[in-house]
This record gives sequence, C-alpha cells and structure tokens, in this order.
Amino acid sequence: MVPKSSDDDTIEPVVMDASYADLSSSCGKRKAETISPDEGCEEEERDSESDDQVWGFDSFEGSDYESPDEPPEDEEELEFRRYARHYHESQGFKVDKDKFPKHLTHGLRGLDLDAIFFKPNVTGREYMAIMANVAIAKYNQVENKTVTLDHIVRVVVQLGYGIKAYITFMAKESPHGELVEYQAKAERKAWQRNIHPIFCRPAPS
Repeated sequence: MVPKSSDDDTIEPVVMDASYADLSSSCGKRKAETISPDEGCEEEERDSESDDQVWGFDSFEGSDYESPDEPPEDEEELEFRRYARHYHESQGFKVDKDKFPKHLTHGLRGLDLDAIFFKPNVTGREYMAIMANVAIAKYNQVENKTVTLDHIVRVVVQLGYGIKAYITFMAKESPHGELVEYQAKAERKAWQRNIHPIFCRPAPS
C-alpha cells in the first residue's frame, strides 16, 4: 500500500520553484507518466558527473554508524546521534518523522509524496517517479533486466545544493510478474542538467 502524506515517516518538503531546477530539462518531460528516461539523457557531458554519482556507488556500504567515545555535550547532540544511527540502519532509505532533530535544517528526511514539490503543480510522487525511472533504465541496461516501476512507496531526500533521493518502490521484473520491493538512489545537483542514477537494486530482506 502506498503511504499517504499523514504517515509517520514523511514530512512536508521544501517547495522549490521551477526556476531552481526546471523540470523540462530532466530528460525532456514534465510529468512522471510521460517521462521517457532514455530520451536526452546521453546529451549531458560525462565530466558533469561527480565522483559520488558513479553508478553502483553506495556511500553507506561498509560504513556502520559509530557513536563518538565522548558523551554528548547537550541534548541536541544526543538527538543528532540517535538520528544518525537511525538513518544508517536503513542506509538512508527510511527516516521516521519523530527521529528528525528539531534543530536540524538540512539532512535526510522523509518526503511527503502528495505535497507539491515543484511549483506550480508537480508533486513529490510525480518527480520521484521520474528519478526512479532514470535509475531503473540504467539498471535494466547494465543488468539486462526488464524491471518496470509500479508505484512509489517511500522517499527520503537530502535537499541543499540539489536533490538526492533514496527511493523505495514496488516494481515488476517481468510484464506479468509479482511485485518486488526495490530501492534506487539518484541525484541532481543544482548545476547539473540531468538526473544522475547512482544505483538500483532489490530491497534487502
């Protein structure tokens, strides 16, 4: 079942104006249901890809959270340590609303999929379907698969100098196959023309 905006692991996103990153340049379409992730994505120069956007790179792999030896200086630091441990446990793919520190302005946080994400009328669900489809297209190409997106389940984002998204979604591995939970990570930095897929994989058990 697709989570609604009232679920505990989502919060209202920072609404970005279209002038910040025009959706029309994300492989040429505005809506997720009309996006073709293969169209136009090869036009971007290779050197625009950052080192942390190389396909298959998982920044959480082999990096378990280790709490500092010294005790926290105050309640805010203790709250941040709990939050950091929490998102490390899911490798970024789940951040409960009540775990996000009140004093933190940037960081990994759950996205309200049904709220407007880009003005005037593009929801988080629509834009994240675009990002997921870009990652799926790369995965299918590299692994010779035929995975197709069915629906977005949950998204954790990091907003700042762009959009980094940790997307949990249900997919079909064949036209008449059963639904399988997948994860994808994709990013578009503010100065980049296209979305960069980082990885796509079946969700861990």
